[in-house]
Amino acid sequence: MLQRFTRFALNALLLLLSTLSHASVPGYKIERSFFHDGQNQASIDAISQADFKPFSGDLRLGLQQGSTWIRFDIRHDDPSGNRAVADIGNPFILRVGPYTLDEIDLYEKTGEIWQVRRTGDRHPRSAGQCPDDMHCFALQTYGQETSTVYLKVQTQGMRLIETELTLEETLALSVAPRIARTSTALALANGLLLLGLLFFLLQRTRLLFFYCIYQGSVVLLIYASSGMLAQRFAGLSPATLDALSNYIQMVRVLAVVLLGWAAISLYQPTRGYQNLLKTLVCICGLNATLPFFGLTHLALSANYLVLAVNPVLQIWGTLTAKTTTRTLRNISYAAYACYIVALVLGSLAAFDGANFSALGGVFQSLSDWRLNGVVVGVFIMAFVNSEQASKKLLALREVQALRIESLQAKAQREILNERNTLIDVLTHELKTPLSTMRFALASLKRDPTVSPDSLQRIRHIDTSVGRMNTLIEHVASSIKLEEKNPPLQLEKIPAAPLISELLQDRPGGERFKCHIDPGATFYTDRRLLLQILENLISNAEKYASAGDILVFIRGNESTPPDRQGQQDTTATESAPAMLHFEICNRVSPENAPDASRLFERYYRHPNVLGLPGIGIGLNLVQVAAENIGAKVHYRYENGWAIFEVQVPS
Repeated sequence: MLQRFTRFALNALLLLLSTLSHASVPGYKIERSFFHDGQNQASIDAISQADFKPFSGDLRLGLQQGSTWIRFDIRHDDPSGNRAVADIGNPFILRVGPYTLDEIDLYEKTGEIWQVRRTGDRHPRSAGQCPDDMHCFALQTYGQETSTVYLKVQTQGMRLIETELTLEETLALSVAPRIARTSTALALANGLLLLGLLFFLLQRTRLLFFYCIYQGSVVLLIYASSGMLAQRFAGLSPATLDALSNYIQMVRVLAVVLLGWAAISLYQPTRGYQNLLKTLVCICGLNATLPFFGLTHLALSANYLVLAVNPVLQIWGTLTAKTTTRTLRNISYAAYACYIVALVLGSLAAFDGANFSALGGVFQSLSDWRLNGVVVGVFIMAFVNSEQASKKLLALREVQALRIESLQAKAQREILNERNTLIDVLTHELKTPLSTMRFALASLKRDPTVSPDSLQRIRHIDTSVGRMNTLIEHVASSIKLEEKNPPLQLEKIPAAPLISELLQDRPGGERFKCHIDPGATFYTDRRLLLQILENLISNAEKYASAGDILVFIRGNESTPPDRQGQQDTTATESAPAMLHFEICNRVSPENAPDASRLFERYYRHPNVLGLPGIGIGLNLVQVAAENIGAKVHYRYENGWAIFEVQVPS
């Protein structure tokens, strides 16, 4: 068979010398007509009375069921009357294609009896005279004055019937171009498949994965549509090979749908697009089951419906994708514009009967298996290259952004270090005269000669110096706490003595009512814990309205007491090994702080701007708590401002 392929392929050069269609034979007039029997019930005896319609070129009837009858009326039309020269040993060859037609019956009359010969892709191919992708019959009517032969064609897929009547000696002129076209198509398809596999091995993207599946189905479909699959797997039955060909078409349609999805799936398409695409995929999956119930024709029809809906869906998905680039959009639009043009032209050619032979060439070249993935491959490679260029540009921008961010961070660190150094110097220089002033004020307060009025002024000065010293210490502590993960010195700290130490010598110490669980012990860094508790106690003392200030320290085994100070000893489950420090003071609703901004540095309520302070204390509480693993919470309940700190115990 390979030798015959090679021999006939050489005759392809003759195609340059002739552009004639060998559908007629010199000296004979051939008229063709067709009749479609949708019920598939007409017999050869009854069909001669049917109303046949003449046609020329290829017969295209779309997705119709039943059987199609084609009549060939052959009449000698040689004015010289000399037939005998060519009659001897040179019969007619009737060629019918494509190979994928399921059943082809030739009816030829011998005497008064109709002789029937059958071929098609559902029947074993005999050793005929056509080594290409068409079926051939050697007619026995050459040399007769007039003769009529009938073809009966049945197929499940697209009903496109090519017929050609030629002589045996000129058969090569018809066979060679088709062999050359099939060989070229197969070479291109295999080359594109190998190129796709190479790209996939290098990049491993979903788009290239589905492209390899698509191109693989194209290669297999060329083998199946040209009869080469049947030659390679002669052990399989023709019915099995025909079913395999139908499944390959379904895989190709599914791959086309998934190619569109893979191209835009990374660019945030809308949920509506994704749902509709899932519907198309489900239809493709359902189609694969229909042949098992004898509904192959319905499955193939649904495949064409999916092909028609797919470009509209993919264009909509591209339009609504949120992050795709303009270049990728333009490639998608161009690809689906070509898709729609090929689909429309192919549909017109396939469904317009016998009067669209001129457009049939476009259909054969662009929309059936002879597409070979070339156009699809061009757009896929363009898309992949554009996508890679976009990724490289994005990566370059990210690198540049990181460099800029690094330089900005470096500059900010330098500014921060300079600021911290300046604050360290200022706090040191300020604390020295403050210490001198406090020492002098202490001496004046002990001097018995100082009058009461002067002593009162001295006390006011001492209070102001104390506030200034506290402010300086807060600023210094804030700078130190900004350092992440400072070294901690963990120790056990009994809660009751610590609170007593913090409350002693306070002018309003009698306002504090403490409720501390016996044996309550903190286990943390003393310096940071004091920072937290001192600021919360000072905050409550400064902003509390009339009434007591409540302090509670409890373990996990106790629930929070009510605001009247009554302890509820009902056990509850909570986080293990934690002490809950809670301080509560009354605040009028108009002075209640904004909970969302309470821990911001320098935030102060507008109604308390007259009180001393700069709004840094609660920020220190939060930062110090984070450094020791504690949690700070604030809430306002029934006129009480409540701060709770959960500290490891």
